[in-house]
Amino acid sequence: MDKEELSKELIKTAVERYPRIAVACSFGKDSMATVHLAREVDPDIPVFSIMTPFKPRETFEYLVKMNEKMGLNTTVYIVAKEVPPVLKEHGVKTVLLPTDEFEAAQSEVERKYGKKIYEVDPDKCCELLKVNPAREAVKNLDAWICGLRNTEGRTRTGVKEIEFRGLVKVNPILNWTEQDVLRYLKRNGIELHPWYTKIFPGGKRIRSLGCEPCTVPIYDWQQEREGRWFGTSKCGGECGIHTRNLK
Repeated sequence: MDKEELSKELIKTAVERYPRIAVACSFGKDSMATVHLAREVDPDIPVFSIMTPFKPRETFEYLVKMNEKMGLNTTVYIVAKEVPPVLKEHGVKTVLLPTDEFEAAQSEVERKYGKKIYEVDPDKCCELLKVNPAREAVKNLDAWICGLRNTEGRTRTGVKEIEFRGLVKVNPILNWTEQDVLRYLKRNGIELHPWYTKIFPGGKRIRSLGCEPCTVPIYDWQQEREGRWFGTSKCGGECGIHTRNLK
C-alpha cells in the first residue's frame, strides 16, 4: 500500500504541475495498473495508445473491452490506411497516420532480403510505427505518465521516476515488481490481457507484451523483456519511445 500511495502522490503532483498531461497505455499489465492509478487521482485524465498493424488481434479486442469497461475514452494513434475493424466497430477514437514512409522502408527490405522489416531492421520498424506516432501523440503535451519499471529488463535499471527529454515523463510504478503489479490488478478486479494467462511448453509465459512477431514466451527466471525482439540484436531492448526525445 505504501508503494500505491507514493505512486498516486507522484501522479497527483504531476497533474497539478502540468495541466497538459496524459497517460500512455499499451494495454499491457503495467500500463493497466498505471492507468488505474492515474484515474484514481484524476478520473478525467486523457489516455492515449500507440498501436501498430503488427499488434495481435487479442490486443485490439482487449483494448476495446477495457476501454469500455473502465471508461478510458482512449485515443489510438496508428500508422495505417484504415481504422482496424474492431476499433471502428466500437467507435474507438483513432488517429490514422501516413503509411508512405513505412511502406517504402518495408518494400526496400523485402526487395533486398525477401523478409519483413521487423526481421531485418526492427529498430527502423519501431521508429516508423511507434516512435513517430508517439511524437504525434505528445506534441501538445507538457508531460506524460508511463508504466515503466526498473526490474523489467537491462535497459530500465537506470530510469528515474521523473525524466526530462524535452517533455516531462512520470514513471509512477518504477519501483514496483512484477508481482506488485499482478497483485494490484487482481485486487482491483482488472482482468489481464489474455496472452498473460497462456502457459507454453516448459512453463514459459508471455511476460512483456509487444507486437505479435516480436513477442515470445520466456521462463520465470528470465527478465520480463527478454521475450521482446527475441533472436535479434534488439532482444530485451527498447522500441525507442522511452529512449528518444519526443519533443
